[in-house]
Amino acid sequence: MSGLANWQQWLWALQICVQISLCYLIIRRSAYKHLHFFIIYLVSDLARSGMIFESYRLWGFASWTSYIVVWSTQAVVVVARGLAVAELCKNCLLAYEGIWALGSAMVLAADRGLELALVAVLLSLLIFVRYYGVALNRTHKALAVGFCFFSCVFVLNDTILSVFLKRYAAVWNGIQMSAYLVVLVAWLQAFYKLVPVQSPVPVLIPQTLYQELAPRFNYRLRLLNDRLMGMLKS
Repeated sequence: MSGLANWQQWLWALQICVQISLCYLIIRRSAYKHLHFFIIYLVSDLARSGMIFESYRLWGFASWTSYIVVWSTQAVVVVARGLAVAELCKNCLLAYEGIWALGSAMVLAADRGLELALVAVLLSLLIFVRYYGVALNRTHKALAVGFCFFSCVFVLNDTILSVFLKRYAAVWNGIQMSAYLVVLVAWLQAFYKLVPVQSPVPVLIPQTLYQELAPRFNYRLRLLNDRLMGMLKS
């Protein structure tokens, strides 16, 4: 562990403690029943931290084995985070038909990396929720904002790192860990205040009326899609 500065080691330890507390709260509040992939994401990230710690301890910070362990486990965590974001979108918009194509189009359009794709999906979700007045509880909102913030920091950090690779490496690591710690604390607060209640089922219009209004709905969705595509291209 000599390759890590003391402040990085302490920050890492604090991050793990908050992650464990968050997992405990999710299990205690029974929130895992509708957040399966989110708890898998947290557990996989904890397992990744343990594996990285052992690899640094056994083979050193700069060894090729540690390099393989770090980036192979990172791939698993990124996939788990993507599944957690997809689960979040499903939980928020499960009762609303005809909108999944919009989310799929946003993901396909964001071909500049998974993190950028996650930002696009989450921004689409938040804009859709705001534009159409979809009810969003405190926990789902905290998860969406947290994922979006962390992915934005990730993309920005990677962009800067590609320019100032060696000089920025330590700062990149610190910002990444600090951003994730901020998100974990926000999630911890959200789950601490969570009241386990059943989300109300939205009252949907009759099928016959929906068929009459479907062209108008599709037109508004196309307008929203054009706005979002314009945001991505700008």
